[in-house]
Amino acid sequence: MIDFFASLTVALIVVMTVVIFISNQRQAGIMKQMRFVLEDWYQAQMRDRRESYRKEILMPDVLQWIGSQVNLTVVEMGRRLENPQALEFLTTEGVRLIVSPLPKNKLRSEVRKIERKRGKVAKLVEPLLGSRPGRMQVVERSNQSVHEWFEVEIETAAQKLGVNWIGIKALYFYMIPVQVESQAVPLVSLDLENLKSKVKSFLSGAVDWLKQRLAKASG
Repeated sequence: MIDFFASLTVALIVVMTVVIFISNQRQAGIMKQMRFVLEDWYQAQMRDRRESYRKEILMPDVLQWIGSQVNLTVVEMGRRLENPQALEFLTTEGVRLIVSPLPKNKLRSEVRKIERKRGKVAKLVEPLLGSRPGRMQVVERSNQSVHEWFEVEIETAAQKLGVNWIGIKALYFYMIPVQVESQAVPLVSLDLENLKSKVKSFLSGAVDWLKQRLAKASG
């Protein structure tokens, strides 16, 4: 009799275990479906907010937008590189501005590879990041440092600049002081007009002296 009750107890435990397992599986399935529904709802909300912000963006002058990120006045775009991705801008403050989605170490590594391949030709052009890395300043602008939809502004600016920068959430602004080449100053500076005047005066005096000497000799 005891064995019967023991077997019955074991059977009940097994049945309860199976029931609990099935119940947990069903609950897990329901929770998983709810998670998918919530994720879809969240993504839809984010897309709507993203598109709403995109419509509010006013960027009539993309150069002004570029300069405003680092308080510089951009006047024109210079070099355009696709590999590595980088754009060069000239400013009125005597600073070359390089804009790239690549962080400092990555961009510097890629630029060095290109300069090594070009060899002597690379020396004829000013290095993209300048020849004095210590004087370069770098500013990062991203969703974290500006606002959550800064990437939308990046896409808008990229389209206006004609570059394919999609899915980029951060830009790096490299500010490089323009190197002014010192002009050689001649050791002797000649004033031709003054020299002509002195020569003419000397010749006139010499002629007068000769006339006086001839006059005395003939007298």
